[in-house]
Amino acid sequence: MRYLTLLLLPFFLFLTACGGGNQQNGQTAETGDAQKQMAQTDDVRTVHIFALNKMKFVVKEAGERIGTGETIDGSDGSSYLLLEDIKVAPGEKLRIKLTTVSKLPANAMSHNWILLALGADAEAFASAAMMARTSGYIPTDLADQIIAHTELAGGGKTVEVTFTVPKKTGQYDYLCSFPAHFMSGMKGKLIVE
Repeated sequence: MRYLTLLLLPFFLFLTACGGGNQQNGQTAETGDAQKQMAQTDDVRTVHIFALNKMKFVVKEAGERIGTGETIDGSDGSSYLLLEDIKVAPGEKLRIKLTTVSKLPANAMSHNWILLALGADAEAFASAAMMARTSGYIPTDLADQIIAHTELAGGGKTVEVTFTVPKKTGQYDYLCSFPAHFMSGMKGKLIVE
């Protein structure tokens, strides 16, 4: 049996080598498909959120289906509008792009955007997150309560997440889980209607 294996090994290597050209064509087709998919994702609704040292989620201007509040000045000299809520349709594709506006070091001031499941306790989640430094302030034992999230972004950095909005209507909490940011008002609602 051992000798049979040794005799068949070169045969299988030969077959694999001969099929290499087809695999390369397959990879080219896959790359083409990936490029088409990327082009299609450009049609995804994008909400560009800015995160300030004042521990607030803000936007540069009011937009359709975006609830805003007071005007807030950023450390960069720009004026922003407080972001209160984002209205979405059930099953809609949504991209959240988050940019941190700060000159502070990342370990002192970073932000993320986390969308919690319907009915999740945002305050309890934020409290648990404060203790989860090694996992980017995302408590791994509460991962089942997260629908989507970005990574942490220090000053001048932009992170994003693209996801499908839940089909169940309701008000879903979103927040920043960096310590004390939720308690300082870095939160809002994703309203599925």
